[in-house]
Amino acid sequence: MCGGAIRIVTCSRVAVRAAQQALRVSDDRDFRHIVELSFGEDVRRVAYRQAGVDSAMSGDESDSLMIRRNYLRRQQADDDECRPFSWYLANVAASDVVRPSTEAQHFGKLRAAGSGLCLGGDSDDGVALVTCREHLYERPLIVELTGRGALVRDGQCLEPTDATVAFAPCEADSPRQRWWMSDGRLTPVTAPRHCLTESADQTHRLAVLRECANADARDAAVNQQWSFINF
Repeated sequence: MCGGAIRIVTCSRVAVRAAQQALRVSDDRDFRHIVELSFGEDVRRVAYRQAGVDSAMSGDESDSLMIRRNYLRRQQADDDECRPFSWYLANVAASDVVRPSTEAQHFGKLRAAGSGLCLGGDSDDGVALVTCREHLYERPLIVELTGRGALVRDGQCLEPTDATVAFAPCEADSPRQRWWMSDGRLTPVTAPRHCLTESADQTHRLAVLRECANADARDAAVNQQWSFINF
């Protein structure tokens, strides 16, 4: 926290690993260096007395200590220069944020009404449905439905493959990669009587294609209802 604003920094794996290890002091020179950098005058006297270490430093030690103190002062000055959260969003977060294209009609995570699971990635058996959180940004799950009917994720478009679906490289004029969305149902243009459906397998949920259910068949119909959620 810096000046009442959140401060986000890059972690160093080396620094984290080093911090988890016990501090080793190999000689009196190391001990004096640590004491002079870490404590005020009163505590320094106590530390030297309890450790039985002479507080007198050599010229080399004094020069090294001065360099280290100057470095820490500059570091502290840099730390005090807080940046607004808008700067973080524009310069750090934006590099990992998916933005909707100019063609997007719907954008976000595509969620099944029946289970609340979201359209995930390709698996050995098809496109898996995975747990998603409504108020959490999950980049791998972001998908958009364009004005021409393509369901796009990272340059891959959803298309039917027999009774299942799969993501494939997008082709601008491919009818296999066009979908209609009406009343929460997603229907491929090339199979107009089939709807994107949440599979009934409770242990391995997939997005599959099934014949569109009648509205009065509630259980079947709810498994063919989808919605886009943002974050």
